[in-house]
Amino acid sequence: MDPKLDIVFKLLFGEERNKALLISLLNAVLAPKKPIESVTVLHPEPGREGAEDKAIVLDLRVRLVDGEQVDIEMQSWARPAQRQRALYYWARLYSGQLGRGEGYDELRRCVVVMITDFAELEGERFHSLFRVCEVHEHQELNDHLELHWVELPKRGAAVLRNEERELVRWARFLSAESDEELQELAMKDPVLQRAKDALDRLSADPEARLRAEQREMALISYQLEMTESRKQGIAEGEALGRAEGEALGRARAVLAVLDTRQVPVSDEQRRSIEACADLAALDRWLVRALTVSDASEL
Repeated sequence: MDPKLDIVFKLLFGEERNKALLISLLNAVLAPKKPIESVTVLHPEPGREGAEDKAIVLDLRVRLVDGEQVDIEMQSWARPAQRQRALYYWARLYSGQLGRGEGYDELRRCVVVMITDFAELEGERFHSLFRVCEVHEHQELNDHLELHWVELPKRGAAVLRNEERELVRWARFLSAESDEELQELAMKDPVLQRAKDALDRLSADPEARLRAEQREMALISYQLEMTESRKQGIAEGEALGRAEGEALGRARAVLAVLDTRQVPVSDEQRRSIEACADLAALDRWLVRALTVSDASEL
């Protein structure tokens, strides 16, 4: 099964016996000063069935030993407002920390990791890190908001610069297109060998395969619906654009006749004529523009 499919990703890294794989991935992304040695997976069972269900749980929610929370999101399909989604995921983590009577000083840092199988951000960086900073002097407000964006299609640039080699290896594992490629990676890295073995076990589970197939079909259906909606919107926009363009052309023809005949036209009258979208009215104005002595007579 494809580990880039969110439900497969969650089943693979959320399973208790695969916790070492999750820790390895987190260390590769977060690069903490002290390596992460233990994590607790929260809500380990997949909770999303539809493609656009806003009531779902986060993909993979993890609590570190010091209480910090990390949400790892695997996105294989580009969707509208992807960046807003990332902030919303962080906000859900951050705002959910306090109970009744607890103080703001008890809030801890929350981290969101977005792994996408498409290019979302400008630039060539494979792994981007966002925090809250003052725009002029770049002073950091605090470290409570941390957003990592890992764009799998851009991993080639990191390979060329020999950067983040451990994270690049995970990116290659997630992006592998064949069993042969996975086997080659596994032979070179014991961690990826365990990851491949775990993926093989998961792929052999009939229930997991069924859920993955249902999720994939839901995503494909959603993508087709979005594509059709975009096509319809473009067609409607083009039709509207043609009508607006034709109206503006006739309005400018009216003004051109008035200007040629040196008929006074105030700025307000000029704006009113250019704003008119009634083609029949514009046709009447064009005829009258040949004889009127003042624009108000239109």
